[in-house]
Amino acid sequence: MMKFSLVIPVWNGAEVIAQCLNTIAAQRDDQPFEIICVDNDSRDDSAAIIAGQFPAVKLLRQPVNLGFAGGVNAGIRVAQGAAVVLLNQDCLPQAGWLTALSAAFEQHPEYGVAGCTIYFSDGKLDHAGARMTRPAAFGEHLTEVGAGPRVVDYVTGAAMAIRRSVFDAIGWFDEGFYPAYYEECDCCYRAREHGFQIAYVPAAKITHLRSSREAQADWIKHWADQQKARYRFIVKQFTPREMGEFIAFETTALDAEANFERAIGSTIGARDTLRALPDIIERRRRDRGDELPAAIRRQLEVGFTAILRRGFARAEALSGAVRSGAGDQSGRVKAQLAHLLKRSDPADEIDQLRQQVAELRGEFERRLRVLEILADYDYR
Repeated sequence: MMKFSLVIPVWNGAEVIAQCLNTIAAQRDDQPFEIICVDNDSRDDSAAIIAGQFPAVKLLRQPVNLGFAGGVNAGIRVAQGAAVVLLNQDCLPQAGWLTALSAAFEQHPEYGVAGCTIYFSDGKLDHAGARMTRPAAFGEHLTEVGAGPRVVDYVTGAAMAIRRSVFDAIGWFDEGFYPAYYEECDCCYRAREHGFQIAYVPAAKITHLRSSREAQADWIKHWADQQKARYRFIVKQFTPREMGEFIAFETTALDAEANFERAIGSTIGARDTLRALPDIIERRRRDRGDELPAAIRRQLEVGFTAILRRGFARAEALSGAVRSGAGDQSGRVKAQLAHLLKRSDPADEIDQLRQQVAELRGEFERRLRVLEILADYDYR
């Protein structure tokens, strides 16, 4: 019988981790497993709750937040099972989930990664496998459960099982997807490159509470992190033709973006991708054995520069900046001031000048806001 290692990355999960672990304990189903909780430097009582209430759980305390990939890698290093199951701290397994995953692996030796049926807390279906859209590279959850296991594009990292042989073949999770997002997609794609199939197992059922409120605390950081991870995935996994199609799509989409946080998030994501581009391309070579030609590397440099500029321009526009240019407006103000100095009664034109100065000041302030955000998010 296959033994599983359940690896749960924990970060500020005091409200949910006890419920998660108690639910697992109630659903043993005679399937052997160990539980490894990796506390990513939580600032609440998560680690204390695990240590005090669940002595059988192996607790790995990290001195810093390693992100999702880094956290699960720390757990995988010490895992003893033939398969590792990654589980979010706010996921509640239902009866028979591990038995279903074990049966799928035993009946289908070609399966390297297996995902679960995931429901929202209100019982509505969230995930029945997933696919990656082209050319945008947005993940799309499937919603057809079906009767039995089937091959899919990828499965969500909220609850996914991975054979030990997959890690032996491809290595661990890419910690460049920091702090989170797209790392499970990258893992599934790398596994498929090495001959493994990615499966969705309907009978393995999970309720996902989705308790995290981190995005609401800082929407700009949320979108920037998502975009940076999305861009990394594209550079690592898309073909050169798909890369070109993506760049054309992304620049056009940014021109029509209506949300300031998303526009500035794309700008930050593109900037960070440009800085890390040589390292990402090298990671692609290591993971895929794929050497990108110099012309494609240049296409990526130019393409992400265009995305950065389009994002910046759109963020300026959405913050209210006038795109006519501050220099032109400043020149007009100077010319009118010189004209006023020659007049004896310039009251009306002084009022117009004050209005123009106010508009100019507003334009500078709005542009300064965008620049300050870009500088600030160098350190987040």
